[in-house]
Amino acid sequence: MNRLSVAGVEKSFGGQTVLRGVDFAVDAGSFTAILGASGSGKTTLLRIIAGFERPDAGVVALGGSIVDDSERTFVPSERRRIGYVPQEGALFPHLSVGRNVAFGLPREKRPQRREMVKDLLELVGLLGMGRRYPHQLSGGQQQRVALARALAAQPNIVLLDEPFSSLDAALRTSVSADVHAVLRQAGITSILVTHDQDEALSMADHVAILRDGSIAQFDTPASLYGKPHDADLAQFLGDANLVEGTVAGGNVITELGTLAVSSWVGPGGWARDAEKASVMVRPEQLQLAEPLEGGLIGSVISYRYFGHDAVIGVRPDRAGLPDLVIRVTGGDPVGLGARVGLSVKGGVVAWPHGGSPVARVEEPQIS
Repeated sequence: MNRLSVAGVEKSFGGQTVLRGVDFAVDAGSFTAILGASGSGKTTLLRIIAGFERPDAGVVALGGSIVDDSERTFVPSERRRIGYVPQEGALFPHLSVGRNVAFGLPREKRPQRREMVKDLLELVGLLGMGRRYPHQLSGGQQQRVALARALAAQPNIVLLDEPFSSLDAALRTSVSADVHAVLRQAGITSILVTHDQDEALSMADHVAILRDGSIAQFDTPASLYGKPHDADLAQFLGDANLVEGTVAGGNVITELGTLAVSSWVGPGGWARDAEKASVMVRPEQLQLAEPLEGGLIGSVISYRYFGHDAVIGVRPDRAGLPDLVIRVTGGDPVGLGARVGLSVKGGVVAWPHGGSPVARVEEPQIS
């Protein structure tokens, strides 16, 4: 009953198109992230799913039943059994935590209110805080109360509209992990809207990239990061070194060397020899080495240490290459101006320029 499908959804405001033919499906019990830059239409899409907005065209279905066909059929939000967690939690400041949670209970469950509120607060790790008021809680605790209130309605689907955006970095990580664990334990289909790539990739089973109002790619986090459909997506999903080259025997000859291609991305079969291609090399694929005559050598122009790893910027000596980003774990700091050798580890992703057929990366089929 809690599978969601969205087909051909379009929406405009004041003549400006926000959503353009959005299509995707979310399987029951899964966790999906809708990822996009500010203004890409993420919140509008979520509000259409919730029933707070109506699409200009397209269909929204829940559990196989149409809830909005943009024309005659429309099921109001209160009848869709959807839990909604907004950005700021939107708790009632004059109500205690317990009463905030109880507000979300269905009318027929009100007689069991005390026991159900207790169970919900225990589920979100706030047992014993029912008599406090929102202003007495931290930002992370407030978001967990908002989640408990959404779960009180016993929803089929929970929608989370950037619920961690107002939290500081450390609290954001811990609260998002807690919320993720709660939703997994409850087995509820969940959709998270976010502009944070790390958040989406670390939490979701599948991620929909919303770009210019349409789905640019819908895939698993690993496939999105490892096989983005185009160079813009590659750079949107983390650091990416992009270089140009020429196809030769299934490889691409570049200023980084002859690189083995693990994935050709686009419609069709394989790229032809002598075609031009763009290649993505992730920072962790670049390795530092002793500079050797005839090899690829560069100078360190930046060094950022993060504890668990470090990100190094290197300016290659070869004029045809851009500045490169390298991610390393462990080891001693590398000084600015240091001379280093570089090599590429593993296969790369390539996008041919010539328009010849290349191997297609299929979107997942969810049933």
